[in-house]
Amino acid sequence: MKSIKLGIIGCGIAATELHWPVLQKLRDKFKITAICNNTEPKAKEFSELVGGVPYVLDYRELLQNPDVEAIIIALPIYLNNQVTKDVLSAGKHVFVEKPLAANIEEARDLLEFGQPFPQVKMVGENWYFHPVFHRVKELIAEGRIGDPYAIFWDIFQRVTLDSKYAQTKWRIEQKHKGGFISDGGIHNIAALRLMFGRITAGNAFSKSINPAIGEVDTFSLQFETKNRVHGVLNIFRSPNGVSKNQLLVLGKQGSIAVEANKRIFVKNEQGTDLEETFEEDTSYRSEFEDFYQAIRNGKEVVSSFSKAYEDLHVLLTALDSANQFHQLGPQDYIFAHKA
Repeated sequence: MKSIKLGIIGCGIAATELHWPVLQKLRDKFKITAICNNTEPKAKEFSELVGGVPYVLDYRELLQNPDVEAIIIALPIYLNNQVTKDVLSAGKHVFVEKPLAANIEEARDLLEFGQPFPQVKMVGENWYFHPVFHRVKELIAEGRIGDPYAIFWDIFQRVTLDSKYAQTKWRIEQKHKGGFISDGGIHNIAALRLMFGRITAGNAFSKSINPAIGEVDTFSLQFETKNRVHGVLNIFRSPNGVSKNQLLVLGKQGSIAVEANKRIFVKNEQGTDLEETFEEDTSYRSEFEDFYQAIRNGKEVVSSFSKAYEDLHVLLTALDSANQFHQLGPQDYIFAHKA
């Protein structure tokens, strides 16, 4: 089966560090034929990296290239809406990096706009393909911990000003809603929905601890799934002196702990029942293989526009509702003090 002639719009971190390493391994399926970046030094550098392919500085010129079948959009999030529309209007298949859009209104607009187009429309949410989260889902389905009833996911990872992500001006200026919380947190929402189904209700709080990295860097969501599993998702981007990424699932007969998205532990009253380590994250490769199968064989993509819209809707609705606490009067005390 012939390879797909691929164009890439945006030559930043996602293209160079996430997409290109995988595309190198899938040369039988994808051939990069043209790229675009709005600044020439970066366009030229990426062109040389991927084998000296032609580059342009205006993406509209790339859309007119007959030697491009499908396009990866790896741009600042606030540009996704218009560029994706233009790609679809040009008759190209599209793979757009997550989140789908800068806000829920643009995401809904893009979802509706894309429906009449027959091309493949995919969002780069690689955690839908992450082997660790699929394994957790499998273990729950096998009944290894009984019925799950609670989820706790703590992400305490400090973003410093010398971070490569903090060096991207559009992230600091938060031209997309939620800043670092939505940029990375959309992964967590996707994984939770993959493992436990639709998130139906919740409330949240948010704060800005370090305004230098954006208007919100601290987020805690208490939620309920369609199967009445309750959970807490904590995403803290400015913790001081602590670092943690742990998912804990409590079941009636045991528990599952996931450390750093790599190690899985199943425990019960007798001790550790299972321990597995995933040395390789194959999710990026899997999502591109899914994109290929959708284009060449008509397979329905896993990470669709509709799924991406639902992920974003959960996260941004939670952010919108954050900090709307009810005042507790003296008669509303929850904890009674006993002398």
